[in-house]
Amino acid sequence: MKLVIFDLDQTLVELTDVHDRVTRRELKKVLGIDGGMSDVDYAGRTMTDSWHELARRKGISDETYWAKVPELLRSFEADLPGAIPPDPAQYVLPGARELLEELSRTDNLVVLYTGDSPGVARAILGAAGLDRYFVFSFFGTEVAERADMVRAALKKAEERTGRPFQGKDVVIIGDSVRDVACGQVFGARTIAVATGFYSKKDLLAAGPDHLVDSLRDYRAVLKLILS
Repeated sequence: MKLVIFDLDQTLVELTDVHDRVTRRELKKVLGIDGGMSDVDYAGRTMTDSWHELARRKGISDETYWAKVPELLRSFEADLPGAIPPDPAQYVLPGARELLEELSRTDNLVVLYTGDSPGVARAILGAAGLDRYFVFSFFGTEVAERADMVRAALKKAEERTGRPFQGKDVVIIGDSVRDVACGQVFGARTIAVATGFYSKKDLLAAGPDHLVDSLRDYRAVLKLILS
């Protein structure tokens, strides 16, 4: 049995343009600044961390920014659902649904970790029909650093099964060098997917156990997970 942890954005779904448009609207409305996700290295980071960088670039003080974060999150979560395309086929990446479906037929624990807030992630998963595949979900806006989500997943997985998960029994799948680095903290098997911000060269330099172009060949990816 393995603990299989998936990133969401640009690993399972591609909604960068939607995130960018909504971010630009909400930053303008709440903070009075211009900026979108495409203006920063957002991959593998939390929403609030990416927004923080945009705010700093525009001269917004840390104190002002963090005071506005609750309002930003509420407004973003209210805005996003209406901006998501109605047809899931438009934004679920090739092979993602099939891979999750195959994993659902095994006894492995499939978990989501994402830099999105709970409301944003649930809106995306619900619209895409992917929510049923995850036994647990962890959100970047609720922790100090990405590795904290993995620690929480390890704890909950042990509570559920009565056994610890460690080393290559943990598999982390994501599109960013931060996913790779996070997996290496725990000695986990890391599968980098070149469907996001980072090039294959950048991902390879991070030292993942495996690098794939995409999840399209989901049977091959499944073998990497279960090996």
